[in-house]
Amino acid sequence: MGKLYKTLLYLLSPILKLYFYSRCLYGKDNWENVRNHFGQSNKPRPDGELIWIHAVSIGESTAALTYIKHLKEQNPKTNILLTTTTVTSAKILESKLKYINGCIHQFSVADNPRWIQKFLDYWKPKKVFFLESEIWPNTVDELYKRNIPLFLLNARLSPRSFKRWSYLKNFFSSILKKFTGILAQSELDEKRFKFFSDQNVFKMDNLKYANSPLPCNDELLLKLKEICKNKKVLVAASTHGGEEAEILKAHRELKKEFDLVTVIVPRHLNRISEIKKLFDKYHLTYQLRSQLSSTNTDIILIDTFGEVGTCFRLADVTFVGGSLVPIGGHNIYEPIVFGKPVLFGPYMDNAMEVRDLILKNQVGFEVKSSKDIVSLCRDFFSHPEILKKIGAKTKVLTHNESLQQIDKLVKFFEKI
Repeated sequence: MGKLYKTLLYLLSPILKLYFYSRCLYGKDNWENVRNHFGQSNKPRPDGELIWIHAVSIGESTAALTYIKHLKEQNPKTNILLTTTTVTSAKILESKLKYINGCIHQFSVADNPRWIQKFLDYWKPKKVFFLESEIWPNTVDELYKRNIPLFLLNARLSPRSFKRWSYLKNFFSSILKKFTGILAQSELDEKRFKFFSDQNVFKMDNLKYANSPLPCNDELLLKLKEICKNKKVLVAASTHGGEEAEILKAHRELKKEFDLVTVIVPRHLNRISEIKKLFDKYHLTYQLRSQLSSTNTDIILIDTFGEVGTCFRLADVTFVGGSLVPIGGHNIYEPIVFGKPVLFGPYMDNAMEVRDLILKNQVGFEVKSSKDIVSLCRDFFSHPEILKKIGAKTKVLTHNESLQQIDKLVKFFEKI
């Protein structure tokens, strides 16, 4: 199976190149970034020891930054190479990495043996850390051949992925056994990984507990505060199709009692046109983030990247999507870091342990429909003291969880 996979990647190389080149032609990427995917670097390798950390999304990249700061505190002379996949995460990281000496960012290399070899020959990492579910067979195999220690941090295996890989158990097991350590983010993830590789899997709480708050655009925040002055603010982030309608129903009902602005941050910006049609359907006024004015509006629709942190800072109450529809949920811990209560749906398969922690500490609440959203928001908006109590609880929770997680990581790596 491994040989077949390698052969397929070799055969698909021309198609992959065409894909990346087409992104450049349509303005979705640039030639410099694309070269990174082919194992070519446009940045000099610094002298000395280098650790490679690979993440994908904004959430994973933020978790990676937390660990990078810890690594630099322990070993100031160690160089860090951070690779990511998405343009959005790269843009956010640029502003943060400039404050961390000896930390380099570039885009990830595609899982093609020839390109990986070129990448590793150039960077020569001493250790490698992948985050969450980044398991690339050819990359793992090449690192194993070179005796480079490889760890999967904050390891997660969704029910869907577990089922899919179960059909190819021998192949997936052979990949996972090449990791030096797999640090599962929950007991359920630990069990799933141990089904494939029992010896190198360890339970380690979610690294996102130690995250710093998402970045905030102060200029945008001032504009939003002007529009939302003396109004209640509901922020719905990472929404998917089917969820915006529930949010709008809730908004329309709450608007009868409160002066309210709802901010919607869709998970995928290519759905903006689709979402705008819903505003017409529900007879609601709206503004795009890219065209803000100081006039009154029902809805603010975020149509630019990297604004979630700013919106969470603005919010009175938050909702995190991918949870009212069967997506599996997104990072419901992010608004908690800002001291805000979070609402989420029943489909939280990808983050059950975080869900349980938040419910246990009464800083988050499960909703099943617009009616539940209305009921909870009505209580929050009518009784500001409830929001203050939740804010105090979130500070205690996030502080304690952050310290515990970093301490566990330190102790784990002291043993190896």
